[in-house]
Amino acid sequence: MPLGEVMGVGNLNFLIVWIVLAVVSKASIHESSASTTEKRTHPFLYLTEDRRATVLENIQKDPMASIYEDLIAKAHSDFFEIDLSDWDAKNHGKNGEIAVANAFLAWLNNDKQAAERSIKAMEILESNWDDHTSWGINIRMPGPLIHYTAAWDFLKATSFFTDQQASIIEEKLVTITQQFYTKYILDDSIRQLSLTVAQNNHPIRTAAAIGFVALAFQDHPSAKDWLDWSVSELDYLLGPDGKYIQADGAISEGPFYFNYGFAPAIAFFVALENRQSESHIYHRNCINRSDADPWTGHGCINGEEFTFTNPMRTELFRKIMDWSLSLRLPSGNRAPIADSPLRNQNGSAVFTYFGGADYLYWDWESNPSDPYKVKGGFELPITHLAYVKPVSGASPPSWKNRFFKDGGMAVFRSGWESDDRVLILMGESGSARKTIHDHSDGTSFVMAAYGDLLITDTGYYKPNSFDNAVTSSASSHNLILVDGEGVPKKGLLNDWGDSDAFIENILETEEVAYAESRQTYQETDFIRGIAFVRGRYFVVADHLEAEQDTTREYRFRLHAFAGKDLDGTVTLSEYGPHIQRENGSVIIYTKSSQGDCIHKEPNYVENSSPHVHKLEKDAEHHMVTDSVIKGKAPDFLTILAPYRSENSDGFDRPLNVTPIDTENGVAWEIIGDDGVDIAWIREESAPNSLVVPTGETITTDGTFVWVSLDSSLGLLVRGTELSVNNVIVVSQSLGSGIGRGNEVITDTKVEESIDLQKFSYALKQNYPNPFNANTNINYSLSKSGLVSLKVYNIAGQLVRDLIDQYQSLGSYRVVWDGLDESGLIVGNGIYFCEMKVGEYRALRKMLVTK
Repeated sequence: MPLGEVMGVGNLNFLIVWIVLAVVSKASIHESSASTTEKRTHPFLYLTEDRRATVLENIQKDPMASIYEDLIAKAHSDFFEIDLSDWDAKNHGKNGEIAVANAFLAWLNNDKQAAERSIKAMEILESNWDDHTSWGINIRMPGPLIHYTAAWDFLKATSFFTDQQASIIEEKLVTITQQFYTKYILDDSIRQLSLTVAQNNHPIRTAAAIGFVALAFQDHPSAKDWLDWSVSELDYLLGPDGKYIQADGAISEGPFYFNYGFAPAIAFFVALENRQSESHIYHRNCINRSDADPWTGHGCINGEEFTFTNPMRTELFRKIMDWSLSLRLPSGNRAPIADSPLRNQNGSAVFTYFGGADYLYWDWESNPSDPYKVKGGFELPITHLAYVKPVSGASPPSWKNRFFKDGGMAVFRSGWESDDRVLILMGESGSARKTIHDHSDGTSFVMAAYGDLLITDTGYYKPNSFDNAVTSSASSHNLILVDGEGVPKKGLLNDWGDSDAFIENILETEEVAYAESRQTYQETDFIRGIAFVRGRYFVVADHLEAEQDTTREYRFRLHAFAGKDLDGTVTLSEYGPHIQRENGSVIIYTKSSQGDCIHKEPNYVENSSPHVHKLEKDAEHHMVTDSVIKGKAPDFLTILAPYRSENSDGFDRPLNVTPIDTENGVAWEIIGDDGVDIAWIREESAPNSLVVPTGETITTDGTFVWVSLDSSLGLLVRGTELSVNNVIVVSQSLGSGIGRGNEVITDTKVEESIDLQKFSYALKQNYPNPFNANTNINYSLSKSGLVSLKVYNIAGQLVRDLIDQYQSLGSYRVVWDGLDESGLIVGNGIYFCEMKVGEYRALRKMLVTK
């Protein structure tokens, strides 16, 4: 039915007093609080007139054509009923969505019927905001305020909106905003309880809503105060000093609530860029700054002049988008970190207009769980139509593993397809964990493979709104409990509880990646190392040291995304759980250095930790398993061996994992299509040698080692040497390294778009020197390049070509075994090691003595 027939064209009656207000805007160049105003061409909020051609081109074909069709369906949808006695932000927001959809269509297509329907929605909006009874209404205000204000802006660009009609909706919007601002910003008790203690998505959403109205109606007496406060909040919280964003782009409250806060902020930032000049001067408003930990020393100065740049164009926000993308599971959902259900990111594709990488578009279009997402936290279909241009042949990022030391996460990834494997290790400290929506999850991890989440965090189940989420406690995570306890429980609000954990000791090659999470609780130091081997399987090495020499109970806990209310099964086998889902499965092998574990399910109580979760629907239950041992700070060594559930063969079939007898330690033999590997964790009193089933002898002084039995690859953690049958695989000063042929990688390698660790080109002196057998040659690279490392005799003749290959930024170690190119032992005397990289050249003198 035509919109005119639905409404009755011409029957548009407004029942409140007509107020004529001239809508003006402040000058866009060198603006200040005392600047004159000028007329601004509508629209100028969601988009400007110059985006019309882009929209019209976009909607001719998918995916934009489908988004446009959905927007038309939204425009035709029924209005939501409004309770006049209780101001309902949710239903007003839904009617706002209908209003702006119609207003956009009226502007785009010169559609009178759409304009009339938008105006009808505006008639429904009531201004008695103070009559609401909902606590926390502030986070629901972006819907009604932003959508209705944007609808007003679109209609102002048409001939269907009289000045009287425009003035009436303007009066409603500024009246609501004034009540909202007075209650939530100026009222100390309400502000402190709802915004100041949070410093998270609550003030972000509040600022986006209030600021959007202020941008539209800058002649209102309070508009300057509204805008100064809003921009002050967003400049701080979404800037480098607000503790909400860590230096490497990780967000303290996890991916879900980041999306919830940032989606309406996108609408505000686009409007701010359209409406204001970058040279516009704002005045700092510090009313919502907190002096509690971790926000002490914020340095805010009331009234201080400042300018503001759209953060969507900054390097920090590119890091944020990379952080969000790094948490993408094979299903497309972001990992359920902190108070996060399984959801996808909204708005990342918009960043391609503001300088973001094309792989953000790839994430948007290729997402298996929710492709072409334009809603979630806030509806952004018009923003996508106006600012997202299809990217032909968009591909995923070239990077896979990502390490966020500041944000406290290590992400291991085999690739970006649904069959790939992903594990995310937690280790948050400081402001990264001191946030209301964080969990007591230091050293915990989640894992997915072959399109299925297999080992999970438990999301946000909070049946009591005046208490913390049931799922926030340590028992709801994948970590080790001591006598049934983990870190101290979180208190309410800014009583953080928990304890700091740290991501460190990061090593990476193409074949092996390694990182550790370190944390102390229950008078015990925990170092959890994760090794990701050949993109195929994971080794979890838990090294414990206790303050007291007492026997206690230790539980290696895992939460399966299967069993109970969920699809899939979990069975307990000799060495741990076997988790099976439709597409992906994982067999877990766990042993302790102080005896065999008992593998069992902890006590089950409905709607209680540890079995309850809230990730997809309402509260559900899943299977939880414990590998239990009583001892004195025992080490654990676990193999996570994922495989394809059906039709698995070759690389995707189950691995053959068997234990190897050893004292005061744990060792596993792992057999797959690409060879035989050994993983071994050792207590301090453990022997230095291990004889494996195939007869080889592994020797090491390391705490944890992993090695391929062909000696081509090895990982040594906290030791100086790892060898197989006396063939040295890794040799180094005390620390950790990965050996690959005669090359040793010992330093952290971090992707360039995350907080790069700087190195200079440098060839170090070999050690030992003099030497009679092997010597270590260390060098570092400030950037990638073709590396040449050669040994010459005193006559200048080439003796040995050690390295001649392209290498990435990092520090390296090569072992020269004293042999020449023919494999003969060199004689006593002076030799020179020469290193060349680009224009860099260095020589080091070496002395061989027999």
